[in-house]
Amino acid sequence: MTLGDRCFSQSNCQGYQRCRTGSYAMIGADAVEHVSMTAKSTSAQGSRVISRMLPVAVKLWLQTQLDEIGELTFEIQATDRQVLSGHIPGIALWAQQAVYRGIRLTDVNVTARDIKINIGQVLRGKPLRLKQSFPIEGQVAWNAEDLKASSTASILADGLMDVWQALLANDKVAAEIVGHYGNSVGPDLAQYRGAMEVVDTELLLSLVRDGQSDIGLRGWLEIEEGRSLRLGTPRWRLPSGSYVDSAALRDFCWDLGDQTELRSLTVQNEQLTCQCRIMVQP
Repeated sequence: MTLGDRCFSQSNCQGYQRCRTGSYAMIGADAVEHVSMTAKSTSAQGSRVISRMLPVAVKLWLQTQLDEIGELTFEIQATDRQVLSGHIPGIALWAQQAVYRGIRLTDVNVTARDIKINIGQVLRGKPLRLKQSFPIEGQVAWNAEDLKASSTASILADGLMDVWQALLANDKVAAEIVGHYGNSVGPDLAQYRGAMEVVDTELLLSLVRDGQSDIGLRGWLEIEEGRSLRLGTPRWRLPSGSYVDSAALRDFCWDLGDQTELRSLTVQNEQLTCQCRIMVQP
């Protein structure tokens, strides 16, 4: 990363050490641990905008997006001229134990690009607003505990139920479910909730009712063309605890939409790690 006249370096993970011509801001230690700026100053006014007002505005915007924030560090990468025109070329963000719409994120290391904001209103003390969509790319990781909790009470839980609805709507998959579990699971899943957990180097998807797993589906995740997921070597977990292969699910994919680009998914050491690119909408 190229630093301009104002530059910052992290020192022993304890904070940001100021360079000869730079400065830094510490904002809300309970939520945002460190904030640093990477920029080239062109005026005293621009310097004040970047080092004082913009980090506060970004911090407040992040707080409106996240349910909880553990440790969070972000670095705004822009020149004064760019900021004063309402354009931020990049924001690098590192976080631990953040919660977004119920999804518990163990570790986050991402960069947002080409952000357009309402700088005129920000300078007048108004909240930061996005003027257009922008991409975020990087890595997100969940440990086993956070993944299991996220799968039962978040937008991820809604997504899992959509997956199960799609499975039951597939005649071949529905026939396998009836063959292994009987007719107890019908098309109406109102009394069920989805769950997901790490098992060795694979994932186990479950339909849970009254605290008990009625149906279990295990396999590893494969990426198809960047936007779809396939369950590799899918196996049903029977009530006896044994597993049986699923022929119906070998070619079954879940399309995540054209706003998502998956690059890698790995499960190891009881942790799911995803590298991806998504579009954030205003």
